[in-house]
Amino acid sequence: MGAPSITVLTLIFCAVANMSIGIYVFTRNRRSPCHRAFLLYALLIAVWALGISLATGPTTPNVQFVRLAFAAGALIPIAMLRFAEHFLSPSRGVSVVDKWILTPIGLTFSLLAWSPWLLTAADVHDNILRLSYGPLHLPFSFYVLSCFVFVIFVLFSTYREATGVFKLQTKYLLVAFSVPTGLAMITNVVIPLALGSSTQSKLGPIFSLMMVGLIGHAIIRHRFMDIRVVIKQGAVYLAAFGVAGAIMLSLLIASNLIFQDDHWFTTLEILLALSVAVLFHPLKTRIQLAFDRYLYREPYNYQRIIRETSRALSNTIELPAILDCAGGTMRDTLKPEWAAVYLLDEDEGQLERVWSAGAGGEAQLLPPGSALVERAASMKVLVFRDELVSADSAGAAVTDMTRLNADVAAPLLAEGRLFGLIVLGPKRSGSPYFSDDADLLQTLAHQSAVAIRNAQTHQRVVQVNEELRKTLATIQSGVIAVGSRGRISVTNKAAEQFTGLSAEALRGRGTEQLPPVLARLIEATLEDGQSRSQIEIALPDQVGQMVPLMCTASPLRNPQGALVGAVAVFSDLSRLRELERERRRAERLASMEAIASGMVHEIRNPLVAIKTFTQLLPTRFNDPGFRDTFSRVAGREIARVDDLLDRFRMLSSASRQPMEPVDVTAPIGDTLQLLQPRLEERRVSLRRVGETAPRSVLGNASQLEQLFLNLCLNALEAMDSGGELTVRVADLSEGGGSTLLVEVSDTGSGIPDDMLEQIFNPFVTTKDHGTGLGLAICRAITDAHRAILRARNNVGRPGCTFTVEFPVPVAKPARVPA
Repeated sequence: MGAPSITVLTLIFCAVANMSIGIYVFTRNRRSPCHRAFLLYALLIAVWALGISLATGPTTPNVQFVRLAFAAGALIPIAMLRFAEHFLSPSRGVSVVDKWILTPIGLTFSLLAWSPWLLTAADVHDNILRLSYGPLHLPFSFYVLSCFVFVIFVLFSTYREATGVFKLQTKYLLVAFSVPTGLAMITNVVIPLALGSSTQSKLGPIFSLMMVGLIGHAIIRHRFMDIRVVIKQGAVYLAAFGVAGAIMLSLLIASNLIFQDDHWFTTLEILLALSVAVLFHPLKTRIQLAFDRYLYREPYNYQRIIRETSRALSNTIELPAILDCAGGTMRDTLKPEWAAVYLLDEDEGQLERVWSAGAGGEAQLLPPGSALVERAASMKVLVFRDELVSADSAGAAVTDMTRLNADVAAPLLAEGRLFGLIVLGPKRSGSPYFSDDADLLQTLAHQSAVAIRNAQTHQRVVQVNEELRKTLATIQSGVIAVGSRGRISVTNKAAEQFTGLSAEALRGRGTEQLPPVLARLIEATLEDGQSRSQIEIALPDQVGQMVPLMCTASPLRNPQGALVGAVAVFSDLSRLRELERERRRAERLASMEAIASGMVHEIRNPLVAIKTFTQLLPTRFNDPGFRDTFSRVAGREIARVDDLLDRFRMLSSASRQPMEPVDVTAPIGDTLQLLQPRLEERRVSLRRVGETAPRSVLGNASQLEQLFLNLCLNALEAMDSGGELTVRVADLSEGGGSTLLVEVSDTGSGIPDDMLEQIFNPFVTTKDHGTGLGLAICRAITDAHRAILRARNNVGRPGCTFTVEFPVPVAKPARVPA
């Protein structure tokens, strides 16, 4: 193959290489002005190289191809300057010098390239392209040199002030522009300008291969223009195969040049081919290792890292150790400038940084409304900043990652819900994150998510257990919990005091270790799964005295409803009983004071009347009228005192009457039957509600009849003619309650609000001639029956209502098993 053919093929390869890297860069981010300017720059170099390749050949060249090369060459300095300006300052845009001076000049020269003003003729002598230039070639040359010097000056000035990765990227761009372009300037501008012609013009485009190589190296190793290259292992293997094949081809060509032979395949060549075939595998391995070190910085063993990390994570349950393990693995393997782990704070609802390494990622909190957090939660995969740049809806997420100086974020997920983020900054080397890096990071994120979630659950369990332990230690009620097999799992200090047994002696033992009455209660709950509430039991204390306890046993169930144990809670009733006795004593004292005061008042009135007559008796004894009046008044007042004493006797003896099951509807019916004549006499109607079935309570029939008689008489005396007396019975135990209600309502004038609280006290009455003992007797009877008596004025209608709440045992009363 002749030299011209090799030159043409080389120039065509230059054109293809420039077009390829330009299109690749453009497809990484079509919206970026910097990427578009680089595409224009690479395409113009490709057209320049293609024009020279078409003009170079053994025959007379077509001058139009040379003019095409000149037209493209006039625009190359503008595209180079435009790309440099967009790369160095994306937000500032195009400079005034570029926009209003160099660009118009370049466009003018590009148009003049098609006229004899720049190029007059082109010819080939001895396979060498020779050009004849027009009168505007000199200003054209100065224009190209000026643009080149201006671009290099701008790049060098920026490089001196830049820092970090940007300084490194600027250095590669400066070298990629200055060295190849400087050589092209010598062969295509300086030599023709000095000698009037150049035989080396075809070398100018070839120098662009240096620029392509430097730009590609900057992209692969230092993420030039924020491009992340994903290089598959197959490409590395193909490159290794190509290099090994090139070595074999070079050996064959060299053998034919050194050892002349008429045959193409000689014995020596066959031996050389066999040698290369034998050595191909180790040669390929060494070449592939070299590519790995170049493309992947330092190769790492993926399986070994995952295996060791998994083993380390499984050996601890402490969250700080897990964070150090996972974060340290990513830091040491991927070598980012900084790394951080953010976890969700359930109380605050935002992500908080809990682990970090390196300088960067100053944000301590990530709010839940952060675009990065929302995108990671929705995508549930790794989020790369350079991939977001080309997405139309990811502007806010890109802003968040830029603010954090983050290149990749890995979501931590539990049941499909994001609870954390692993954020990594750029690599310290400036290299991109390759597909192997992404696979490793994704796997580590999955393993870390499981380990972190388990550690958080463990922390919560430990915290809850500690809080439960402190709570159980401070409460005064005893607590004993057992498992489904009856083994004691939880006791507190109060339970130790009540049972006289230590927690160490009980934990893990069966219920037979407990006092029998308590053990039977827990065992019964375990057997049938039913709660037993407010069961009164008694346990001996240290001196043998029985301590009254109120115990409640409840089943423990898991979320599926299965029985997993039982818990018994028991409280000391001694203090409560003492308080009840104190209250009753105080009430009795207050009642005795009121009764004594009332008795003095009530008995003094008849005694005053009798005393008055006795004082007059000596002087008026012979008066028949006086004696008759005295006899009548004395008898009446003595009867009044006797009635008052009977009422006092009933008030004091109410609690000493025997109690037995009584159908409450029977004394109600007897009372209403007794009052029927008076109801008819006063023309008061009677309405009875809810007396269709027997309603049993524990009580005394005669006292209950006295209770209802007093309430009904009180209602009758409060109503005028034409009123209505309502008696209502309601058994609330039928709906799950434990009370029986009896209500007596009238349509009278009601009770003054200021007397509602004292209406049941002795000698408190709203009647003109009442004793004030009727409702006090009713209160004493209800207290004896452990019932509650209340009075209220009716709402929306006249009158008042008296309500008696009797305790009723449930259908299956809870009891301690025998």
